[in-house]
Amino acid sequence: MTRTLRELFVDRTRQIDAFQKMMDGTSPRRIMVLTAGPGMGKSWLIHTFEQLAQARSLPLALFDFADGNAYDALTLMTKGRDLLGAGGFARLAQALVDAATPHVQVDVVGAPAPAPINLSSATVGGDVTISQGNTTITGNTFNIQTSDPLIRRAIEDRITSVFFECLADLSQQQRAVFLFDSYDRLSSDDDGWAASPVNRWVVGELLARMRDGRLPNVIAVLAGRRAPSFGVEWNDVLGRISLDALSDDDVRVYLRERRGLGVITDAEMLRLSQAIGGNPSVMGIVGDNLEQANGAKATADDQW
Repeated sequence: MTRTLRELFVDRTRQIDAFQKMMDGTSPRRIMVLTAGPGMGKSWLIHTFEQLAQARSLPLALFDFADGNAYDALTLMTKGRDLLGAGGFARLAQALVDAATPHVQVDVVGAPAPAPINLSSATVGGDVTISQGNTTITGNTFNIQTSDPLIRRAIEDRITSVFFECLADLSQQQRAVFLFDSYDRLSSDDDGWAASPVNRWVVGELLARMRDGRLPNVIAVLAGRRAPSFGVEWNDVLGRISLDALSDDDVRVYLRERRGLGVITDAEMLRLSQAIGGNPSVMGIVGDNLEQANGAKATADDQW
């Protein structure tokens, strides 16, 4: 029998209750920083949060930084637009078009300047001949480098501004949810925290607007083995929460009640619990193997 993630879940009621309060708006905290070691169920919990938000039909953007994709600020915004609903981000679409369309203004000494030139359908680089009235300019070479960091920053700033204008309008209608999994992947330092450009956008643009009250109806969860540090100025809106190891009772409930493995004796359960060591990932693997083995006993192999 197929069971939902929520039906299999054990423990973690403290974290789920906190997220429910964030969605309800009954907690002043709208940013959750969830940290735990490997295999402790961070992704499992993030997907449970996803299901809870979907059950309320809330606009939701889930980013998993372990998915193998390369992220930058522009990628976050375009993916966020698609996940939250492109219909609410029409102005962002226009801003992206404008950013991808180079324009050149030619100034002519002693003569009226030609109108701005739209190079979106022209070859950028090479000889260009421009004629307007009695003014002819030829042999000019234009070289627009969109890889220039200053140009790129100006484009990102404009698109970022429009993105958050759209998000503010969208979240006035209903609460919007951002979920970030494997957030520790945004640090290039395995021991401390070395902020990446993507982390600077998440914290400096998204979370800072939430902290400052410019996005009062947006909530966010950052989940990872490690997370950046936040100063006291974040205390009113940000809460930190961890994941403890599962207890022997949690393991028993999971295997016997959630997985239907009532055949496990108390002595076997004790040994299994000791082997699992409170790790949800290991517990899930044990449950899968035992359930499969139990099913194999009920259904013998075909004769060959």
